[in-house]
Parts: sequence; C-alpha cells; structure tokens
Amino acid sequence: MICEMLGVPMDRFGQFRGWTEMFLSTSEASAEARGEGFAAFMAYAGELIAEHRVTPGDDLIDLLIGARDEGDRLSESELTHMVFTLIMAGHETTASIIIRGAFRLLCHPDQYAQLAARPELLGPAVEEILRCEGPGGNGLLRLVTEDIELSGGVIPKGTVVLPNPTGANHDPSVFDDPLRFDIRRFAGKAPPNPHLAFGHGPHYCLGANLARMELQEAFRALVTRLPSLRPQEDLSTLRWTNDGLIHRPHRLPVKGG
Repeated sequence: MICEMLGVPMDRFGQFRGWTEMFLSTSEASAEARGEGFAAFMAYAGELIAEHRVTPGDDLIDLLIGARDEGDRLSESELTHMVFTLIMAGHETTASIIIRGAFRLLCHPDQYAQLAARPELLGPAVEEILRCEGPGGNGLLRLVTEDIELSGGVIPKGTVVLPNPTGANHDPSVFDDPLRFDIRRFAGKAPPNPHLAFGHGPHYCLGANLARMELQEAFRALVTRLPSLRPQEDLSTLRWTNDGLIHRPHRLPVKGG
C-alpha cells in the first residue's frame, strides 16, 4: 500500500524491508550495522527522489518534491528524511498493529463477534486497538527543551527522557478502567481521542489518517469475511519478537471463519 502511494518500485521491497528490520533491531544487529542500514536506506530515499525528478508522476513523492522545489517549504534534508520515514513507518508499524490488533480481538471473542455483527463499531474499535497496542512500541528518546514540572519533581531543560506512550494510554485519570479492552470505549465520541498512539504536537505521526483507514479496512475485511474466526492455539503460549522496537507475535495460527 505505502509503496504504491509513494511510487516505490515493488522490486525493492525486500531490500528496504531488510533495512527497516535492521534499523529497528535492538539486539541482533550491532550499532554499526544499524548505522549502515540507516545510511543505505537514506541513500535509497535520495535515489528515489532523483528518479522522480527526472521522470515525474503523480505519486506522493512527486507531491513532496513539489513542496520542496516549487514552494520551498521543505529543505532537501527534510524531503529525504520524510520519504525515508514514510517508507519505514508506513509498512512496519501498520503490519505490526494489524497482527497485534487481531491478537487482541481474538483474546476477546465476544467483542470480535460484536464487531462482526456491527461493522459500524470499526472506527471506535480501531481507536481502542491503537490505545492498547501501539503502534509506537515503548517510545523514543526525546530532548526536553524547557523545564517541565511534574508531580514527582522538575525535569530540567536539556534532559534526555524516554516517555512511555503505553503508560500514558493506560492512565486511569484519563481512561476509566484502563486495563479493560472495550471496542465501545470511543463509540459516539468525536475525535481527536485522547490516546497517544500517534504521538503529540510536532512529533504527531505524518500518516495517522492513512493508518486509521488501513486498519479500519483490514479489520473490516477480517470480521466480515471470517466472522467465526478463533485461535487455533492457546494465545498465552504464543512467542513474541523481542529484538526490535516494535513487538508482535512470530505467528498467529487461527481456524474457522
């Protein structure tokens, strides 16, 4: 999906999939290997931009080039980083949250059945999946740009912090009974919803609206085509990945339909 929108040749998908896995790895790949993967990926983003300048079309990369070359609203570095980010985040995070969302729904068969019977709940169901399952993992390092006063004290300007969006998305002062998974939690509530699955402020996800649409259509297809889907194995025994910033089951065996 993201390749088609951006105008990325599908014959390179396997290559940048490998770069993404290396870049997001936390254990198997060395720091040097991750750095090399990042450099190769950035170089490829630059090549894509150059190719689209020579042979323009109507893809998203062409629109971004227009913002850079015609309106001068993006620097060349910003343009390259944006293309890199859209390719990387546009497939890895979405694919991961689809399998984690399916896992979460299968853990609650009554709610899966509700969703199959009432597809109009897909919107709020996706918001609840986002609240509970990501897609940002355990967060990214941030630099504090001004003193911040919290209940436990002051975080001084210049401090590097690792905010935990999962913790924020389970804050009992914001969400009633936050450990309960409930596809109706956001039903009837106008967006934006208070979860931080897509970040906040200047770090808000560029592809949030696209991701919501992809997730809604993926789960719509799942529950309408396979309304009686159920796990084939005990879900508590599934093995999860533990070598990257984004975690997901290695496999999710299912049966029925």
